[in-house]
Amino acid sequence: MKDQDREPLQTEGESVEVTPRQLFAGERHMAQEQIAAAWQLHVESLQDQLERGWRDHVRRALDERFDSLEAAFEQEVESRVAERMDEENARTIAVAMRALTERLNQTARRLDQAETTDAWAAALLDGVFAFASRAVLFSLIKGELQYEDHRTMGTLDLSVLENARLPITHAPAFGSAVETMDAVICVASPGELSEDLAAVLGVPPEKRVCLLPVIIGQSEKKRRVAAILYAEGNGEPVDINVLEVITAMAGAALDAHQSAQRVATAAPAGAIMSIAPVIPIPGGVKSEAPAAGETPDWEALNREEQELHARAQRFARVRVAEMRLYQAQSVRRGREDGRLYQALRGEMDRGRAQFKHEFMHVPSMIDYFHLELVRTLANDDPTLLGPEYPGPLA
Repeated sequence: MKDQDREPLQTEGESVEVTPRQLFAGERHMAQEQIAAAWQLHVESLQDQLERGWRDHVRRALDERFDSLEAAFEQEVESRVAERMDEENARTIAVAMRALTERLNQTARRLDQAETTDAWAAALLDGVFAFASRAVLFSLIKGELQYEDHRTMGTLDLSVLENARLPITHAPAFGSAVETMDAVICVASPGELSEDLAAVLGVPPEKRVCLLPVIIGQSEKKRRVAAILYAEGNGEPVDINVLEVITAMAGAALDAHQSAQRVATAAPAGAIMSIAPVIPIPGGVKSEAPAAGETPDWEALNREEQELHARAQRFARVRVAEMRLYQAQSVRRGREDGRLYQALRGEMDRGRAQFKHEFMHVPSMIDYFHLELVRTLANDDPTLLGPEYPGPLA
């Protein structure tokens, strides 16, 4: 070993001699330690930044994802709620429409089956009362209003009107309904309804009410007002459309019954006439089937046959009245062209087939359906049925 590489021995009381190599080694070790520490700090700093950045990225990704899910969820919920509401609305509308058609059908049947003026008026008022809080019926006789009957919520005493007549000139709104033959909406003021009627009805003068004419004379082409219906709502406007339908059915039913009577009435023009079943004029033999247009001997028929004839007459009146009410355009076109059968072939053929099936199985039966077609639909002019019409049932 060389002398310069030897480390001097340290003895007590003597200083230690450090060689350059030892000094350099110590400094290098310290530098390495510092570098390692600096690296560790750098690594820790990077790791901390990486961890913080990862969390931010994850948080942002999750936030975006959940925001998207929330929006999609809300959209789906809104879509399903809207779909359910549409279904419920459709169901509600269907139920309401079914109730409306049932009510109208019931009213139409009662009007057709009514055999007295009171029964007819009751059917009309009951039908209207389902859609209004108050309904009052007045007949029109020689330019005067005559109270017939009423329906109302609560109480309403109209006994003072029972034996009184009100000149229509004193009630301008009623006069307007008669003149225009159309529904009139007016305020319930004395100036519109007359002092007497406004006082009896006790309606606030600013309230809006409806006046609807009941028109007859369609079959005779002499339209006239037989009655006027007064209607009002309970705080809400009444549905004038449905009231017009009911009054139109009432007029058609009354007109059909009057036409079926084939007799002139003694009541003044425009008044409500008595409704009664058509009683065949005696003449004919029970054992033989009457010819078309003839009537059987009513007294010679037993009770069962009389009831069957009455039902057959009612069937004919109803079916022809339905054509006039629901196929008005076709009826008018058929009359103008002189070809009613061609314009209403489907309705007539179904009616003829049903009449034949239900009533033509007894020898005394006659084709009331044909008679009603001629009398009411063709205005007693068989040529209007047209050359295609097959004629009465055998």
